[in-house]
Amino acid sequence: MLLFNDLSMSQKKAVVAIVQHTPALKESGKVTLKEIVSITQDLASKRDKGAPKIGYPNWLFKNNKIERGIYQLPVPTDEEITQYNVDISSSKKRKKPSISIVAVDVAKEGNAEKAKLQSLVNEDEFLAELRANGISV
Repeated sequence: MLLFNDLSMSQKKAVVAIVQHTPALKESGKVTLKEIVSITQDLASKRDKGAPKIGYPNWLFKNNKIERGIYQLPVPTDEEITQYNVDISSSKKRKKPSISIVAVDVAKEGNAEKAKLQSLVNEDEFLAELRANGISV
């Protein structure tokens, strides 16, 4: 049986979204295949309105099977929910370099390479080497 703390962040997100969609599942944690299909389809239809984007929880069916068609949802405790919220908020605060910053860095590197090549072309030794090998400049 998978527990909430054993799950990846995307799996935790799915469990939290399912429990928020159907709060009655928090009591027993037992969910049928039909309920999972219904909940995931309902969440998918409401994505435009801000519902969380989760995938179909295939990982649940292999490890948390109780009996045919009934599965144990790894329902989080209040402490686990608090930790999950902290983890989510800290991951949103991490800054990723923007495309414009990366483009400026590449442009600076390109200018440095261009200057380096230009200095090589201007050097007499380089020109002499080219001439020695039969390349006219």
